[in-house]
Amino acid sequence: MRRNPRFSSFILFLVLAVCTGVAAAQVVPLGELGGQVKDETGAALPGANVTAVSVERGNSRSTATDSTGKFLFSHTIPGRYKVTVSLSGFATVTVTDNLVENNRKTDLSVTMKLSAQQAEVTVTGEVPIVDKTNAALESRQRSKEFEKMPVGRGFQNLFLGAPGVNLPPGANPNPNVHGALGGNNLWQYDGVDTTDPTTGTFGGNLNFEAIQEVVVQTSGVSAEYGRFTGGLINVITKSGTNTFAGSFKTVMTNDNWNDQNKTVNRLQSAACQPNCSVSLERVKFAHLNRRYAGTLGGPIFPDHIWFFGAYEAASTTGARQTAAVSGENFQQSTKDKFWDGKVTAQITPSIQFSARGSSSPTSGFIVNYTSAGANGAGEFAAYTGQDQTSQTYAGFLTGVFGPNLTAEAQYNWNGPSNSASKHFIDVYPLVAGAPHFNLATGFYFNGAFFDGFVNRPRQGANGAVTYFTELGGNSHSFKAGVDYQHLVSTSLFGYPNNQLFLDNSFDFVTRTFSPSSRRDYAVPVASTSEGKIIAAYARDKFEFGRNVFLELGLRYEHQKSNDDISRTTVSKSTFSPRVSISYDVFTTGKSLVVGTYGRFYQFVLQTFSDAFGQNVQRGTYDNFNWDGTQYVFSNHVSAAGSSVIVNPDLKPTYTDEGTLGFRQQIGNTIGVTVTGIYRHWGNLIDDTPVLSGAGTQTTTYVNYAGAERKFWGAELVFDKRFSEHWNANLSYAWGKTTTNTTSDTATSLGDFPTSNCRTTIDPTIGTGGVIPCTIVNDGPNKTGVPNYNQTSNLKAGGAYVQSVGPVNLAVGLGGQLVTGIHFQKQRSMNVLIPGTTTNSGITETYYYDARGTEVAPTLYQIDGSLEATFTVFRTLELGVKGEVFNITDQQRQRAVDQTTWCDDATQAATSSCGLARTNFGRATARGSFQPPRNYRLTALLRF
Repeated sequence: MRRNPRFSSFILFLVLAVCTGVAAAQVVPLGELGGQVKDETGAALPGANVTAVSVERGNSRSTATDSTGKFLFSHTIPGRYKVTVSLSGFATVTVTDNLVENNRKTDLSVTMKLSAQQAEVTVTGEVPIVDKTNAALESRQRSKEFEKMPVGRGFQNLFLGAPGVNLPPGANPNPNVHGALGGNNLWQYDGVDTTDPTTGTFGGNLNFEAIQEVVVQTSGVSAEYGRFTGGLINVITKSGTNTFAGSFKTVMTNDNWNDQNKTVNRLQSAACQPNCSVSLERVKFAHLNRRYAGTLGGPIFPDHIWFFGAYEAASTTGARQTAAVSGENFQQSTKDKFWDGKVTAQITPSIQFSARGSSSPTSGFIVNYTSAGANGAGEFAAYTGQDQTSQTYAGFLTGVFGPNLTAEAQYNWNGPSNSASKHFIDVYPLVAGAPHFNLATGFYFNGAFFDGFVNRPRQGANGAVTYFTELGGNSHSFKAGVDYQHLVSTSLFGYPNNQLFLDNSFDFVTRTFSPSSRRDYAVPVASTSEGKIIAAYARDKFEFGRNVFLELGLRYEHQKSNDDISRTTVSKSTFSPRVSISYDVFTTGKSLVVGTYGRFYQFVLQTFSDAFGQNVQRGTYDNFNWDGTQYVFSNHVSAAGSSVIVNPDLKPTYTDEGTLGFRQQIGNTIGVTVTGIYRHWGNLIDDTPVLSGAGTQTTTYVNYAGAERKFWGAELVFDKRFSEHWNANLSYAWGKTTTNTTSDTATSLGDFPTSNCRTTIDPTIGTGGVIPCTIVNDGPNKTGVPNYNQTSNLKAGGAYVQSVGPVNLAVGLGGQLVTGIHFQKQRSMNVLIPGTTTNSGITETYYYDARGTEVAPTLYQIDGSLEATFTVFRTLELGVKGEVFNITDQQRQRAVDQTTWCDDATQAATSSCGLARTNFGRATARGSFQPPRNYRLTALLRF
């Protein structure tokens, strides 16, 4: 039986509408191609036939201009298109090489001439450098450009090239954007939220060869996006085309190629006066680490179905490590097996489907987990192994239902594999045996500190419907959508064999020990918190007259989260208005004055709900004391769950943001923008612990009234797309953050308001070293510039490509000049039990001066690359690429290890106070300085 195509389209629309109703973002990474057709006098030409043909995929779509001569191809797969316009009595116009990009509109202005002979005119197409329909402050890193430049092999490194993005030392590619914290960003693959629901950081790695471009939005973001107050990072992965294409690379590094560390540890001690300098030179490891990466893409059914796949494998052995006490040398060897795959289908000219999947497991990490809260692992057997993995699967469906209506839907699942032995993070003993803790030295021996896993999966479903219409002579694009997110945070940790031995001494050579006691722990029970987010948004993009383009939007979100015994820890609804206006100065779409206002809510991370957990691990045990011959049962210890009080009135943190700027497109490939940004945070969440006279602690989370954070910034950007052999991006960002809180939910603000704090080192603080904790924690010195603020940041990158005989050369440069991190003079103080002089065992930090008064040295780095390829057969290329990072071998101090201070100048230079004054501001670790010049070599094949 033959089906009516209109009936089939209607059924598909109902399916998409249902998905929308039960399913945030731009659901599918697509763009728009539109414009207006006029005659030579400027009069609109209705009824003209317009056809857009994909250069890469061959599929086509057709439409007709409306009564104002306008046409629009919504939901267009990014790529290059040839547009043909025909109308009886006029010469046909073909506009070639029009670039459509994700979340942008490519706007054409087509002029048709009268012609009785139906002659054809061909003109060069458009590239959307400046887009009046997208007011977001946006930066794009495209594979065609960054593959010619010196860059780190990770999408996180491409994020760092955007202006307003700062990465303080030790931030582990989770940067700060316009004053926000490193866990406040939204990370996406092809529009799929992959953010770690527990930490707010990036939720996994991705095969670098699969990246088509990285789109970064830092301000002015539409109501389609939520759950973040920092930056939005959307990694667009590659898709297949009508041409089979692929690549193979071998990427090689060797520490023996790199330069030596020239810096020294200048830490003074009572045993080393008046001048100590310990070289931070490392023992170079002469080992060639290879990474293999291959890609393949092409048609399954030309013009209709295409595929793309990428695989990357590496076995990386690092330099030798030395155990703290035993002096053993050992090495970490990690293994990566990353894959990415995508299928894209143009089912009909109006219906598109795609599905993608990726996996990024890395195994073989060796970690000293005991370094926090203990002196650490004393020998290799006390270190912990770690494997980690992340997987993402998603399906996308879009439909165009006539000239006025479109719909789209997405479903995704992120997390580890379903295998019982594979989790987001697995930790395990490297050597079989229960751990022994040496009470005399504070080091662990014989067994690992951790055995267990962490799981953090998330699921999402999104949908949206867009309606295009004319109202009052102006074009409107109404879009409404919904977004559902299901979040889980699970952890299960114990000691190996569920035992811990406490020894008076432990001899790692003879493997003998002097026993003190033994703890037999209860089998740990997993602690799982769960969260759900339901969001809905509506926005209208519309023209107002000839010069003004507006976007009005409103976003609703409801977040609910439970702890591990299903108690509600957060349950709140929020509304986020978003407004943007673009003023087209000359009505050309190339010179815009742009202003935005928006409110952005940060979702309360699952780690917050984890803090209420009642399934305590490694807390309940039977204690056995050594009686000289054997372990004898002494007592049973039963750990209570968290005593943190649930606050039902807690509200999510938000940011109010305003921007104002000017954007200018020069020619077809150059854009210049200048923008000012202001941000102010509200409803900041903090814990407020209080000690009783008996030393019992009570903690409540509140929206702390005294917490504050503000950001002022200005940015200037020059962006040259690749054309005429070269591309370049140059940006300068100035920004200043002032705050008294540098954590999402728990800082020292409001801590222990009824207690005094005391130091026995510096009697100049308070009265003889005793001062109210309210002054320590809430005093004026706690407000200032945070350590992650890097006030000025100049970034540059680009490449030049030129053929010299049979060889194609590509020279790339990159680098930045950035002010150093901020820090301050400070001292740790003991919190006293109220009404007593007894230490509670809790410490707080006193600031002598305002936060961020001191600044580390300004840093700069220049990187370079040279690629040489030649064609051996048709499109088959062979080549080699060399990269040099930190060409000038700068090794300046980038972090501060010694921030402890003492104001009492009367004490001896060898005293704790005197040493604090001598060592303040110094760096003592190799990682606190810029890494020396290093090299990378790539052999490549492309076709």
